[in-house]
Amino acid sequence: MRIYLYHKIDRGYYESAHAAWRKEGGRFADHLLRMQPTLYAWDRAFRHHGCELRLDLRSSFLLPQTKRYRLPMPIASLLRGALWVTKLDPWLLQQDIIRQVQRYRPDVAFFPLGSSVWESTLRRLKEQGVKLVQWCGLPATTMMERDRVNLPYFDLIFQPANLAPGLRAAGAFGRIVYVPIGIDPEIHRPVPLRAEERARYGADVCFIGGLDNRFHRSRRKMIEYAIERGIDMKVWGGYRHQFVGSPILKCWQGQIWGEEQVKALCAAKIGLNFHVDHEPGELDRGANVRTFELAACGVFQLLQRIPGIEEFFEEDKEIVCFDSADEMIDKIQYYLRHENERDRIAAAARRRVLAEHTWNDRVLRMLNFMTELAHPGREKTA
Repeated sequence: MRIYLYHKIDRGYYESAHAAWRKEGGRFADHLLRMQPTLYAWDRAFRHHGCELRLDLRSSFLLPQTKRYRLPMPIASLLRGALWVTKLDPWLLQQDIIRQVQRYRPDVAFFPLGSSVWESTLRRLKEQGVKLVQWCGLPATTMMERDRVNLPYFDLIFQPANLAPGLRAAGAFGRIVYVPIGIDPEIHRPVPLRAEERARYGADVCFIGGLDNRFHRSRRKMIEYAIERGIDMKVWGGYRHQFVGSPILKCWQGQIWGEEQVKALCAAKIGLNFHVDHEPGELDRGANVRTFELAACGVFQLLQRIPGIEEFFEEDKEIVCFDSADEMIDKIQYYLRHENERDRIAAAARRRVLAEHTWNDRVLRMLNFMTELAHPGREKTA
């Protein structure tokens, strides 16, 4: 199976990869990929299953990340911004994506949600007979409009929750398949921390994720409530201007990616986990990525309850859930006082995630559906 996978590299991932490259050396492209755990895990898993994968990770044609990294960061940022404003560079990038697919001649072209691929690009590829695949991890109601208009072009959409009705209503025509999120144990695992790392990342409670008022109003209110109740917490993610006038600003630590996220999770006694705002029924199945990452890191997790969590973990033995803000506070306070119970539940969750919820297994399921799309009648991989 030959797969072409394109994904846009956002600024934060690039800057974190650049900092890691300056500190550790080595190939910049390796740092760039490792900052994006899901793409890194897919790369390893698809190759493990015998696929030929062409990864195309960039957000510029004239100044891609793998060329600009040797420039001083202020100069690179200035040049990148100037190119983007002209609109020529994004157009050239889309034309080059089409050329790359034409040259590589993959069995499928894979564009995960967030790739910022243009509708006109997908239309051209579709007209040329290319089989188009998407990973879609957001409800259609919370997508950006540029992503919603792309839905009709995909022949196959993987989604990790009960999102199909909303995707259909938004215009998706292709096959929609449920594939839960997984983890790569090489990335998410317990890591030893030096004293200075514990000082930087450590807290009773850790939260990593978005907190804007568009998609995350419910979780934002709960986190603000916890801070007002005096919970020792560190919040990672989002931008400072989003928290002006909010108690979150007192606990906000900035944005982190890659190995820094793993360290922040491992330094906490409790990892808080919330889901995005959603329509009724959309989360009746599946769980978000942090559910599996916290378990793989061996961190005790408090999860905002979803109906289908028993598909992955046994409640109160491998994971602990809450419904209301007051229940969340009560359980935070209880488990901070009961370290042995925390450790026992966290260890059980880690055993379960390693046994049943790795990307290696999830990707095999994805690969079987891709094979069925590209080569109907061909025998599936075991």
